[in-house]
Amino acid sequence: MKKRTLGRIGSILMAGTMVVSLAACGGGSGTTTTTTAAPSTTAAAGGTETTAAPADTETTAAAAEEETTAEDGGVVGGSYSNYEGKDLGGRTIKIGVWWDIFEDSEYQTLEDITAAGGSYDNAETEQMKLDAVRAVEEKWNCKIDYVNLGWDGIISSINTSVTNGTPDCDIYLCQYQFGLAPFSNGYIQKISSYAPADSDILNDQNVLTRAAVLGDDDYFFFPSTTIPSGATFMAYNADMLDEMGLEAPEDLAAKGEWTWDKFAEYCSTLTRDTDGDGNTDVYGFGDVFTRAIKGFLASNNAEVAGGFTEGLSDPKSIETFNFIDRLYNVDGTARPFNTDDWSDNENALWENKVAFAFANTYQLVGRDIDYEVRICPAPVGPSGDGSMTPMEIPQPYFIPVGVEDATSVYEIFEELNNWFLGDVSYRDDPAWFESAFVDEEQLELAYEEGYKARNNNDFADQVTNFPLGDVFYAVVVNKEMSVSQAIEANKQKAQDAIDAVTGGRQ
Repeated sequence: MKKRTLGRIGSILMAGTMVVSLAACGGGSGTTTTTTAAPSTTAAAGGTETTAAPADTETTAAAAEEETTAEDGGVVGGSYSNYEGKDLGGRTIKIGVWWDIFEDSEYQTLEDITAAGGSYDNAETEQMKLDAVRAVEEKWNCKIDYVNLGWDGIISSINTSVTNGTPDCDIYLCQYQFGLAPFSNGYIQKISSYAPADSDILNDQNVLTRAAVLGDDDYFFFPSTTIPSGATFMAYNADMLDEMGLEAPEDLAAKGEWTWDKFAEYCSTLTRDTDGDGNTDVYGFGDVFTRAIKGFLASNNAEVAGGFTEGLSDPKSIETFNFIDRLYNVDGTARPFNTDDWSDNENALWENKVAFAFANTYQLVGRDIDYEVRICPAPVGPSGDGSMTPMEIPQPYFIPVGVEDATSVYEIFEELNNWFLGDVSYRDDPAWFESAFVDEEQLELAYEEGYKARNNNDFADQVTNFPLGDVFYAVVVNKEMSVSQAIEANKQKAQDAIDAVTGGRQ
């Protein structure tokens, strides 16, 4: 891929931008150093796709010109918060997670972390995190303990201790697949009930961001970021389009002409037999079905699991599956889905087999290919308005009912997550994100499209056994049902799956 140096353009673009959620597959925590990636699961037909998170890419913040330490209060912000603090009598604040996090009271130095088998990408910022722990311990007379409960253990702890009103931990990290039920059944404290009026989370959200789910943002939260590193973009082989004399899709989008019909035209032009053997070897579109469905749903402003009632049978969702059916079965311009080799579908764009695919940021980084891949907005569907991209599913935290003095617990957690003392260039170095895009215009577009994920409330990724794959297989792979038949056959499964993670709340 052709690239050129972008310098600090990412820092310029970040100034004044809105905070967006972390990647579904990312590690999730601004205070996290991990030796293994947190798992992310997606229900799929015939099994479960498990995707390891891309490694944390925290690198040195070049914009920081002065040394920041806990002793001098730092060059920005002056302190970790304006909270007065109080004597908690040596109380241990327990934060339940499912992998090792080393920024707590057990680890005093960087050497302690490496001796325990941990790792970190940047010594300066890692030391700042440890300094924040020491400052919090002294200010509050407390201890910090990230409790690695394991995947099964954290689910069990939430399902038993939290629902009994005697939580094992003061704060839990979760995924919505096991966090929505306690939320729906009243076992999570409201943020507004414990966060002070002047808290970061109730104001600028520079440190912690409220996570909106099921129309409510008063329960879950996650460390803030200004970089949409987990965003899903539509990507394309620019050389293919140039060869066929096609206008850049982002230019069409700017004129309001990048629609599903125009996309279908492009796919038809780009689907070809390039070696003359009588067989089509390049298609207009191709991808894993999970990303394809999410991408086209978002482009039509459709949410199949955006609330307590299934949206699979919503007219906008039906339009989406009809368009997917058109590409695969009617026009024949989507590459036939390979049911035997997931990677073959996922890598089609990078092996010159398709012109368009949806792609996550990590897929755009470090590709050794001899053609240029660019991003563009997804084509807008008949019910879409271009305001939505696939949701970035955060791994949020919550404070359960039964935790004593939740206000102090929250204030401590905010201070721990403000280890960068207000200077986000330490936390949000954009170098890795920048490297995914070929020029400054592409990078600016990436930020714009990435931030649109905040408009999407669809948590289908977090709903075990949600039947998106069932519909796709019935229509596209097996060709045994029409779209209307497949959706009718699966809409109750969709509702049952949502009920299972929300506790049946309506």
